[in-house]
Formats: sequence, C-alpha cells, structure tokens
Amino acid sequence: MDFDSFSCRICGGRLVPKLNELVCSNCRFIQHPVQDTNIRISCESLKKKLDNKEDVLLLDVREKWEFDTVHMKNAKLVPMRALKDSIKELDKTKPIVTVCHYGERSSYAARYLIQNGFANVKTLEGGLDAWAAKIDQSLRRY
Repeated sequence: MDFDSFSCRICGGRLVPKLNELVCSNCRFIQHPVQDTNIRISCESLKKKLDNKEDVLLLDVREKWEFDTVHMKNAKLVPMRALKDSIKELDKTKPIVTVCHYGERSSYAARYLIQNGFANVKTLEGGLDAWAAKIDQSLRRY
C-alpha cells in the first residue's frame, strides 16, 4: 500500500506506518487503526446536557464557510486543520463535544483530543445535520 497517497485528517501531514498503525509525521495523530473508544453522543443526550445547563464546549471543526452558513448556538469554531495549533487554548478538564456536518470529521477530532490528554470528549452522532433534523429544525440544512 502506498501511504504517500494519504494525508493526516487533522493537519494534512504525511502518514508514516509504525507497527500496526498509521501515524502523522507532523502532529503524531494515530490515524489507523481506529479504536472503538465509545466516543459518540446522541443528539437527544446532548440536548439533555444543554437543557440542564451542563458546562459543555461545543467544538465545531468544520470550515469557516460552513460555520457561517449554520452553526449550533454557543459553538466554538476551530476548523480541523487548525486543531493542532489551537489545542493549547482548550481546557483539558472541560467536557467537549466535537461537531461537524455528518460526524466523520468530528470523530477524528475527538480521537485527536483524546490522544492528546483530553479525558471527557464526545462526538455528536450524525453531526449538525442530525441535530437540525431531530432537535432544532430551525437550523439550515445543507
């Protein structure tokens, strides 16, 4: 397999095979194998947390144009490629829910945060699209 054709989902760096893993040579994110870390949170569970005024950081990892199109109330934008450089600004003790359009990018972002010492990280199952369909139909879907 030609690993040069793949790039890191977090920073775009070059992937290097190490034992049974693919590791980014730049940010050290372990791309593969994907560990089932039970990091998903349903829209309904997140809504309960927000309704109960739990202190949860909604970390939107989409691009700025996507965020400008539609976003969840109080979400913080940190595009995926900026996550490596922005990680030091995030509180490792605060619960974080990563969000993207459908849930794929946010899953990678959540795993990256966990690999960097964040203990309480989840990813929104189905992403913003599921949230707009199930919880807040006033949000624009794209």
